[in-house]
Amino acid sequence: MISMDDHELLIRHATAWADHRRQPLDRDLLQTALDLRGFHDDRSPQEWPIGSAEHLMLVRWPSHGPSEEPDVDALVQTLDSFWRFLRGTGRMASVSADPKALAKEARRAAPGMREACADPSRHGVTKSLLQFGRDIGVSLDEADSEEEMNERLQLIMDQWNALPEDERRAKSPSISAHHGSLPGTSASALMASPAPEDEFDIPVDEHGKVPFGDLGEVAAGVRASAYVQQCRRLANWVGTGRPVTPNQVLRLAPAREAYAELDLWEWERVHQALWAGQRENSDVSEEVDELRREEAMKVFRSSADCWPLDRVWLTCHELGLIDIGKTKATGAWVEPSTDEQWRQLGVSLIGSLLVHMSVASRRAVIGALLRLLGPDRHTGVRLDELEEWWWVRDDNFYRSLQDQISGSFRGDSDNWLRAGLHEMSDTGVWRREGDVLHATPLGYDIAIVATYLLEVGSMEA
Repeated sequence: MISMDDHELLIRHATAWADHRRQPLDRDLLQTALDLRGFHDDRSPQEWPIGSAEHLMLVRWPSHGPSEEPDVDALVQTLDSFWRFLRGTGRMASVSADPKALAKEARRAAPGMREACADPSRHGVTKSLLQFGRDIGVSLDEADSEEEMNERLQLIMDQWNALPEDERRAKSPSISAHHGSLPGTSASALMASPAPEDEFDIPVDEHGKVPFGDLGEVAAGVRASAYVQQCRRLANWVGTGRPVTPNQVLRLAPAREAYAELDLWEWERVHQALWAGQRENSDVSEEVDELRREEAMKVFRSSADCWPLDRVWLTCHELGLIDIGKTKATGAWVEPSTDEQWRQLGVSLIGSLLVHMSVASRRAVIGALLRLLGPDRHTGVRLDELEEWWWVRDDNFYRSLQDQISGSFRGDSDNWLRAGLHEMSDTGVWRREGDVLHATPLGYDIAIVATYLLEVGSMEA
């Protein structure tokens, strides 16, 4: 995901370029446009393929942009100047359309943008709730501290949830959930088997919502999470500075040092074994294991190619636990002081990890989480049941292979599923006893967050 800070230097250059040529360019409008595309669409500010101007103006800005309708004409002129700046200075990405075509597209979308911004059904969840807060006189902009902001947000949520269901729908047709809950039907739909009538019994409250878990229990799960502690160790290890490449990853020597410091071989060893269809705790001598550890540290030529390290690095960077400059990174771990802060940190880190996983592995994880949220919340779910669930899915690559090529791919499918589940094995989202996964309060919250991310389009499954 692209950081908003990444745009600052480019915007300064674009503003100076436009001022010199007396071209209209509103810095605030440009900042908002680039931030929206970078954060929600993971788009570089230099990438503007055909259709991207229309998407920004008719989809992204209405759903996640500021509540106030922008000066659409000024936005069109600003984008036109920015595209001319990119092309004129050689910064325009090769996938981009011609600036003239983009400007024409923006002018065509302008009348529809005013209508889209005024249509509550186009608004995203966060935007709708913040607008509701302003309507009742509770603005997050006026909060003087993070604690006060959380208190104001909770007040907004309490007031929103107190509204009758029909009034909530009338105020914002796009909201089918609120902070801390999701419709049970969404979770059921995500886990629906090929038979459409099969639905899981997701526990809901009297409003048909799935509430968050007990705060103290979730916070305790976060503190005990091996993955969260790895993030802490990495941030503290980075400390006052470690050298990074222009691609914002550790240079090779410190990357291998970090691999050893975090003892990432233990996680990778199991992952390799599962992909190969072996038992997770294969018996090998200490000498052989040490040789394999050394080989694992030598085989990657970039820390970005080392998933055991990159899965920790990415989420730490995204959540601000690691600050990356031009030549070095510094650690910025701040110990949470309350249960709510621990929950927010854990849910954010593990949610980020889920977003960065491969789509295929993510499906396995979400499948297990929603099974544990629903019908198997009391008894747990067996791995062979999950293997069977995955095998009959239409999007199972190995099953589609078997339909096209003679031979059996069921073993490959099972190996893949177990390796995918291992991606989250150290997070604490479930507790494993033998071949049975049991629900945890932390996993319960992550399941809710996963359905939310899917519902708002921030994650694909």
